[in-house]
Amino acid sequence: MKALAIIALVFAGLSIIVPVVGVFLAMLCSILALIAFRSQPTLAGVTFGLNIVSTAFLSPSLIVAEAVHSSATSEVVSAQTVESTPGSIYLFYVGFHVVLFAVAIVWRLLRGAPK
Repeated sequence: MKALAIIALVFAGLSIIVPVVGVFLAMLCSILALIAFRSQPTLAGVTFGLNIVSTAFLSPSLIVAEAVHSSATSEVVSAQTVESTPGSIYLFYVGFHVVLFAVAIVWRLLRGAPK
């Protein structure tokens, strides 16, 4: 599991500089960190922290996606309006990492360290 945690950490670092796919790469790294958290909580926790910070503060593609989404929902499409709250895409991606981190902590507390 140490190798999985290291791979997740390396790719989480790479996801910071990859323009559009970096958000999805960070999501994959969070899933890998969830798997590795029970045996390697330090490396996996650093991976979660890196993913949360990079998604929350260093992801301009989320802002662009939010702008496109909000302009598309303001138009009337075949007499129906699709309502969306501002920041819903941003909160989904950041919330994904936070929820996986909380699940990893609970899993470690309930199951303990592997023997």
